[in-house]
Amino acid sequence: MPFAALLRRLGLLLLWLCLPIAAQEIELPECTSRPTVRSHFLYVDQVRWCVERVIEAPHIEPYAFTALEVAADGSLFAARPLAGAVMRIYDSDGDLLPDAMETYADGLSLPNGLATHAGALYVAGGAQIYRIDEGSAVQTLVDDLPTGTGFWTSGLAIGADERLYVAVGAPCNYCEYEDPERGAILSMNLDGSDRRVVASGFRQPTDLTFYRGSLWTLDSAPLGMDGGVDELNRVQEGGWYGFPDCLGDEANCANALPPVMAFAAGAAPSSLVAYPHDIHLGTKDTLLVVLSGAPSVVDIVGYKVIMISFDEADKPLGAAVVAPYVWESGRQAWLPYYGDALHFRKFVHINELGFGFFPQQPLAIAVNEYGWMYLSMTGGQIIALRPRHTPVWEEHYPGGERYPIWTPFHPDYDPDAPAPRHLDR
Repeated sequence: MPFAALLRRLGLLLLWLCLPIAAQEIELPECTSRPTVRSHFLYVDQVRWCVERVIEAPHIEPYAFTALEVAADGSLFAARPLAGAVMRIYDSDGDLLPDAMETYADGLSLPNGLATHAGALYVAGGAQIYRIDEGSAVQTLVDDLPTGTGFWTSGLAIGADERLYVAVGAPCNYCEYEDPERGAILSMNLDGSDRRVVASGFRQPTDLTFYRGSLWTLDSAPLGMDGGVDELNRVQEGGWYGFPDCLGDEANCANALPPVMAFAAGAAPSSLVAYPHDIHLGTKDTLLVVLSGAPSVVDIVGYKVIMISFDEADKPLGAAVVAPYVWESGRQAWLPYYGDALHFRKFVHINELGFGFFPQQPLAIAVNEYGWMYLSMTGGQIIALRPRHTPVWEEHYPGGERYPIWTPFHPDYDPDAPAPRHLDR
């Protein structure tokens, strides 16, 4: 890091430490005055979010950054599975936005899951789980996770019990198999010992995160499977989640735990993270999910980032589309959830204008301590969605309603008010 940038960062830190807790917020220039802003790149709710460029490296492999993790110092770790590397992206100019990239570790086997704990970075990929301490050699904790055919080892999380949790995909798209560690969530000590199967019956559990004290994961159905849906699941110890027996066949699902939320097949959920920040109305205690989309599906089902709100019993109230966002009488602002597969409206016109993700795909998401979202996508790109500290609601929309009154994103939200069903149809 250049010396001048280091001095700026130390000055900001000293100023922050001298402020009372209630005032310890970053105040940055408006979006229009920052050179990193990409105002015509991706539709977002511009009252709340500012899109800024972190990394743009189209020359590297298309599925460059399949996992993101924020480090303790505010830098960003990014997994490049096809290159066998983990990158560190750091702030080189003191503006608090990561912008410069270096190789943090290489020679790894398909690194595709990241988690930090007590100053160490844990990486899952292929048959391995690695531990990397800054300035130290890579330590292999596990080298015999089931691998070979099928889906990659992916999600990695560390619980309050100080155990590692890793998601291992099924060995096939749709088949019977005997290995109990395939299509499963595994748990182990931080040194890789005492390995156990926590839950099974998954096809492609792409990510893991802890939210409201529970472990959550994603899954997707084979394309073309009649009745198949993509899923958000809360992981219960000893639970079986249905793959491969009950896909599209309710007769075989009596013993399977149902998803907490279902998406239309082809949404391809790829990443999730808790969002605990009370930045804007309705954002606190929500769950962010990336729906990567499937290039082979004509209907644009995924290709978006959503924010899910839950009631006190962990039942989803509905989902707000964070990106791409277009205000059209509340239709995209909020989609209530009724227990069936959530079909989002088509974003063909947005993508034709070049303001959606398509033909690129969003891949992974991470959140820093200030509530900034980091989002990676194919084509070697990472962007930040930085919260705007906006004036009060009425100053921007006098006499108007930004969201329907029955959503958590409205200042007069009433959770008991019935949601008009026609808005999501």
